[in-house]
Amino acid sequence: MAQKNIKNQEKNAEEIVSKSEQFVEKNINKIIIAVLIVIAVVAGIFAYMHFVKKPRNEKASDKIYVAEDKFIMGNDSVALNGMGIGNAGLLEIIDKYKGTDAANLAEAYAGICYFDMGKYAEALEHLSKFKSKENIVSPSIMRLMGDCYVQLDKLEDAANAFMKAAQLASNEAVSPSCLLKAGHVYEKLGNHKKALEVYEEIKTKYYMSPESAQVEADIIRAKAAQGK
Repeated sequence: MAQKNIKNQEKNAEEIVSKSEQFVEKNINKIIIAVLIVIAVVAGIFAYMHFVKKPRNEKASDKIYVAEDKFIMGNDSVALNGMGIGNAGLLEIIDKYKGTDAANLAEAYAGICYFDMGKYAEALEHLSKFKSKENIVSPSIMRLMGDCYVQLDKLEDAANAFMKAAQLASNEAVSPSCLLKAGHVYEKLGNHKKALEVYEEIKTKYYMSPESAQVEADIIRAKAAQGK
């Protein structure tokens, strides 16, 4: 009986192999094309990264130096628009070198320039496009977006941005100031309960921060507004 089962299994295996061979033979062209497509895609990605993206990154990095220098000096208009041929501004770098690290950095710089110029909608447009996983820079940009929303009187958006910035940072250097800003906005919105929660979070979670030393007055004010 056992020998019969073994023979049946062997026969089934042979049939499966035979059917597989027939399938391969029948569809060999499709399989070859599929394999070639995979190879082409992988090769294309490698070629793009090596021959296109890397050189574009290097070229964009070379271009941003002048604009970066003007940005640091506080010459916002020149930083944004450049100084003619050979001296690209941040906006040109963003436009011509999309997808590069320099263009990404230029988005942050441009947003800060527009904020300093009082052009808060334009600042938001660029700041929102900046991408970074770093836990100081990224939350700081998000905090600045909150400041833009405050200036545009979009207080709900401002509070959300400040809270998100605090969460992204989750450190003594950035989070307390974000929470303090969020608390002030919640008070403007009349949400004194939420404001108090935020202030107390600064006091308990970030007790070593400078904001913790000054938040007591905010706590007293938020409690008074609730009749506590």
